[in-house]
Amino acid sequence: MLIQTKYLGEIKITQDEIITFPYGLLGFEDYHDFIILDVPGNSHFKFLQDINHSYLTFLLINPWDFFTGYEIDIPDENLAKIGIDPKADGELEVYNIVTMGSSFNESTANLLAPIIVNPTDKKGKQFILNDSIYTTKHKLFPEGIGE
Repeated sequence: MLIQTKYLGEIKITQDEIITFPYGLLGFEDYHDFIILDVPGNSHFKFLQDINHSYLTFLLINPWDFFTGYEIDIPDENLAKIGIDPKADGELEVYNIVTMGSSFNESTANLLAPIIVNPTDKKGKQFILNDSIYTTKHKLFPEGIGE
């Protein structure tokens, strides 16, 4: 199938690439079907693109590319909502949404609400971490980097 994307134009995808978010994303609960796309020329970033609405795209990171000490604890019953069984060494992917700043160096990541994807069942959910030291605005680049 062909879809229109916000940044990459029209692309061809297959049904098995579609990730369903049964509960949507925070603030976007009515949007359920997305695809994760590589950002050309930059292995640290990905796009989370709604397959039905070209205007709805989120910039994602793998948190450990930027925050090596990042730790999350999501209760097993919450992971079960997207078919992940941690006791069975269930595979999962973790992403965080990036908010672009007035300059690239001002960009922040939402570490408080990671996106967890079950790559086997193609289901995803955004979780809010309880009792967390994280916020929605962690700078990607320490002061002085890239200036």
